[in-house]
Order: sequence, then C-alpha cells, then structure tokens
Amino acid sequence: MARDRLTEMQAPTTQVVDTLAGQYPLLGIALRHHRTTRGEPRAFADKPYLVELYCDAPRIEGFDAMKCVQVGWSELLVQLALERAGWGGRICAYVLPSFQLRDRVVQRRVHPLLEQVPAYTAKLAHGDIGSVRHKRFGQGALLFLGSNTVNDFIEFSADVLVVDEYDRCVQEHLAFARDRLRASSAPQLFRIGNPTLPREGVAALYEQSDGRKWHHRCTSCGERQPLDWLVNVVTRNDAGRWELRDKARAEDGTLRPVCRRCGRPFDRVAEGGQWVAERHEQHRRGYHISRLDVLSQDLRPLWREWVEAQGSGAKLVAFYASVLGLPYAPEGSAVTIDMLTRAACGDPMDEGGDARLAHEQVVAGIDVGSRALNVDICVVRQREDDERAGRVGRWTGEVGTFDALYDLLVRYRVNVAVVDARPETRAAQQLRDRCTETGVCDVWLCQFHATDRVGAQDYGLRQDYERKLVTVDRTQLLDATMEDARVHPARRTWPEDVWRVQGWADQLQAPKRVMNEAGTRYVWSEGNLDDHYRFSDAYSRVAADILATQGAYHG
Repeated sequence: MARDRLTEMQAPTTQVVDTLAGQYPLLGIALRHHRTTRGEPRAFADKPYLVELYCDAPRIEGFDAMKCVQVGWSELLVQLALERAGWGGRICAYVLPSFQLRDRVVQRRVHPLLEQVPAYTAKLAHGDIGSVRHKRFGQGALLFLGSNTVNDFIEFSADVLVVDEYDRCVQEHLAFARDRLRASSAPQLFRIGNPTLPREGVAALYEQSDGRKWHHRCTSCGERQPLDWLVNVVTRNDAGRWELRDKARAEDGTLRPVCRRCGRPFDRVAEGGQWVAERHEQHRRGYHISRLDVLSQDLRPLWREWVEAQGSGAKLVAFYASVLGLPYAPEGSAVTIDMLTRAACGDPMDEGGDARLAHEQVVAGIDVGSRALNVDICVVRQREDDERAGRVGRWTGEVGTFDALYDLLVRYRVNVAVVDARPETRAAQQLRDRCTETGVCDVWLCQFHATDRVGAQDYGLRQDYERKLVTVDRTQLLDATMEDARVHPARRTWPEDVWRVQGWADQLQAPKRVMNEAGTRYVWSEGNLDDHYRFSDAYSRVAADILATQGAYHG
C-alpha cells in the first residue's frame, strides 16, 4: 500500500508524492504545501504512525486519541480542518478549552500558515484572513471556539467537529457542540488530549474505541509489539529499585527498548511499524501514542525524569500523561503492568500438555466471553516459604467452543476446572456433566454473591457439592488475585511469552477498584473494556483453592 511505502522513505520522490497526493488529498497537502510552526515541511521520518491518520482522517467518521505531548497530533488536526473546509467545502469547528487559548493558537499557529503558505492563502475569501473566531476558507468555513463560552456552541451548524485538549474542556458545553453536527449529512468528530484520570475524559473515550496501539518490530526476532515503559524499558531489581533493561548500551550510549519476546535490545525503526486494534468489535477508532513511539526521542532524559519522579505523586502523574500518554493509577487500585512484568517470568507456554503433566496438579479457569472462551491453565505447587500454594502458568489463550475446551482439559490433564456459570449456563452444565461421566476432571460452575463476611478462602467461598456450584464474592476474589500478582513469585507466575496472547495484559489491568455509586462499598469496575483474562485468572485461583480442600497438592 502507498502508506507502507511512505513509512519506509525519509525523502519521497516527486513521483511518489504525486501518486500519494492523488490517493490521499490531506497527505498530499502535507507533503506539497504545509509548513510546521518552525517553517519546515511536514516530515514523517520519525513519526511514521502519522501516515495512517493523514491517509484516512478525511474519509472516516472520526477518532479519539489518548496521547502524550509533542507527537504531531494537534498539527494534524489543524491541517485536517483546513483541508475539510478549503478543499472539501465543509464547515469545520475547532474547539479548545478556553477562548483565551483559542486566541493564542489561532494567532500563533493558524494565522502564520494562512499568511505564509500560498496554497492556504489562495483559499481565503478576497485575501481576508478573518477574525480569530470565524473564517471563510475555500467553499467552506472555519470556526475556532473556546469551550468555556457556552454561547459559542448554540449559534452554528457544522460538518466537522475537532476537540483539542479534551480533558481540559468544559464537558457540559461539549454536549452542545456535538449537537451542532446533527444537521450534517456526513458528520465527523475528532477528539484528542492528554489523559488525566482513569475512566475519565479522553481515557474513557479510548476505552470505548477499538483501541489502536502503534506496534514496533523487533530488529532481532521480528516480534511486533507496542512499547510499554515498564515492559520494554525499565524493571525492578531484587531490591525493589528501578533499573534499565538495556544493560548493554549501544556504543554511543543510546538506550534501546528490550523485546518482550527475545529479551534483546532493538532499534526503533519505521520499517514494520503498524497500528493494531485491540478491540475489533468496537466500531469507532481510538489511538494511543507515547513519546516512546517518536523515533527521534532519546530515552535517556526520559529515564532521568522517571527516576526523579519516584516518591512524588504529582511528578508521576505528569510523567504518565506527558511522556506515556496514560492516566496514572496508583498501585492498589488495579493490577498494574509492573505486577504483570514481574510475574511473567515462567517457562515458555506449554503448547503440548499430555504426559508431561501426568504427575502435576493442574487447574483451569475459564471465562465465557462474547466470542470465545478465555482459558488460564496452571500447575499448583506448595512452597515451603508461603502458606498458600502458588499457581504456575502453563498455558493462556482462547478456544472457540466448549468441545474444544473439553479437548483442552483432556490434553492438559486438568484436575479441577472452574468455569463462569453465565451467560452460557446450559453449555457450562453440559461440560460439567460430560467431564463427570468420563472422569476427565472435576468441573465447577462459579457464580457471584456479595457478602460482608470474609470466608475461610478470603473471598466468601461456598460450595454446593450436589450441583457442583461454587459461590464467591466478586470484589473479594479480585482483591485476592491482585494480591497474588503483587507478591509474585510465591503466588502467581505466567509464562514469559504470555505477552503474545492478544489482549492478555490489557484485560488483566481493565478492572479498577472504585467506590460504588452509593458510596457504601468498594467494587471492581471494568467500564466498557474486556476483562476475560482477569476472570480466567480469578477462576483458576478458585480451582486451586478447591483442589486444596481435597488435599491434593504436591510439594
């Protein structure tokens, strides 16, 4: 594809530019005409992730982007507004948090473009640059608005709405702004910003999107992966102190990310990079971008910022938002990527099972998702230095049917399995009965029931032996399994290559511990995110505890 060719070329030839401009008008304007605020041509050499956006933005209904600072996104949307109005003949409204900020952005960023770029100057009506609020541009119009003035949102009709710095805008006024699109035959809505709080603002919008992340290709083993600060750049040592993963620096001292699969440092390059959606069932596009994705970004100053931020909540909030493009969630409110990084240290996933597990005690947790069964299979082992047995992950993944799940239980010699009782209650009961008749394994159905009493198993576990039904307190169970991950490796490990399981890390982190609406109790809420692997892990914990009541642990 043309966009793939561009990511591989630092200086496209005139012929390539002409070809791309014919296929992707916004990209053509960027390459042929546009100038940055520094007066330089728009280049993509260190920001290959922008190419898809320049190609697709004029053609789609919009997107939501959770971003860090200085990644080219605001400039993209300014160009998009100009293209939609000047070449597309659309009415485009560009919203900023306040009219004071609106004035500065228009005067410092937009007006110089209109005055100095001939292709833009030619689109001005009679050469008139217009006011900071309203401009006739080509066959369309540009409106620049401040979200703190409600009157700005009740006097216009628009085809395209751009909201910049979404979390800083007055949210109740944005609802009026969106109403301005209702009369358009082809409305487009673009929202971007630095995140502030989990499940709030642009972070909530991203959670409701298809969740695209920029994947880099490891130049050593070819693994494609999104770069995560805690997975690819830093780690905790045995003393609990942060250290760099890239211990063998390049000759010039350059820090490199370390591959999650092969464990070797690799160079960040444009070749092989691509956007990958995590939630294909969601229609609206969503993007997350961090400074790690900017190929020209030196990682050394980021490491110094990280070290300086330790012990300061305010500095950590700033680092997560400005550098990582993420909302900061203190440890204790969710399973964190740091916990998962420390726990994903076991042997590679066992893809065979069978006889090698004949003398082990094996449990499985199964969560019933909307399109698949998410499975977590562990070996249970008692450790002398811990009163509770540990779960050592052997296989994590998904299967499409209960028949395939049955075959999995047979192949991995599972002793006890716990499966979500809903929503496929009948299918789960049939699996339970089939396993009982064939003697394959002991299958229990799990349901939730809130209780104020902390039971013998720490989460109110009750067993109905006749129906093979286990009842647990959902909140207490998720509390217990987060604690398992926190005290690794005594309680919970996963295979070192579990990162390759799509959605695993995101789903483990999805539920957040929050106060309920009545303000009476803490609960775990996943919002609109998938959390199937979080619950398959929880069900394997229940299976391990049921196994303990049978006195079946091996030392």
